[in-house]
Amino acid sequence: MKTLSLAALLLSPLAASAELLPAFNFVVPAQLAVEVPAPAAPPSRPADVIDKSHMHIQAGKDTLYGYADTPEQFAEATAYWSEILRNAGVQPGTPVLKDGMFRLPYHTSDGRVIRAFMAEPRQFPPKDDAGLRANMAKIRTELVIAGLTPVSVRVLNLEFLLPTYSILYLAKAENAPAHETLLRVLKPGDDIDAGLIAASGVRVAQNGEHGLLVYVGPELGYVGLIAKTREDLALRLEKRKAFLVEQGKKIIGEKFVPVDDAEYKFGVELLFFQ
Repeated sequence: MKTLSLAALLLSPLAASAELLPAFNFVVPAQLAVEVPAPAAPPSRPADVIDKSHMHIQAGKDTLYGYADTPEQFAEATAYWSEILRNAGVQPGTPVLKDGMFRLPYHTSDGRVIRAFMAEPRQFPPKDDAGLRANMAKIRTELVIAGLTPVSVRVLNLEFLLPTYSILYLAKAENAPAHETLLRVLKPGDDIDAGLIAASGVRVAQNGEHGLLVYVGPELGYVGLIAKTREDLALRLEKRKAFLVEQGKKIIGEKFVPVDDAEYKFGVELLFFQ
């Protein structure tokens, strides 16, 4: 019988167990598996949102224009708006960039021109995207009912503006811009009498709070006069009406109203076309 050394007896169990263990550098994948969450996708921006200043376009007398700092911005903006024009049945011309300002000419088959409406932020609740969009849809509908054709409806989310929206649409050009039937905002600072508005014949799109009137029609003008006596007020009114007529304005009507003041208790609202 062979005699085993003490060292051999001590090492033999270790050697046997070592055969059952993986190699020193072996790692069982399941032991280190850690679930790493996938990076969150950035929130998608709705396709109708303009959030870069060079993509914001405006309407001049017979051309569209905007501002771009680089040729790349110029190319991006004009390609985007040229496609929108084509989709609306308007033929875009050759855009030109000069001194940071670009122009995009266009042609319509019936001679109409493109006009732009930018909403007054007081038309909808502040910091309320749903309210903004609801107002945008309402005003667009009113525009169509009034017989004007939308070309583009876009939300504006730009650093230099309060959140608002812009509508480009087709309208008939007139010699005097004030005589064109357009989507407009009148901010008289007070509520206008409904009877005066009805007498003007304009289509009211929104008659909101804070003396804000959104309408479709020629440009309206509003004057409020006050006086200490009825006689003085009547005299002031006649002088103002004569002055306006001399300036080529068309008087729509007036309404006498009481005034809450210690001295000047008599007032009148005067509405006219510019």
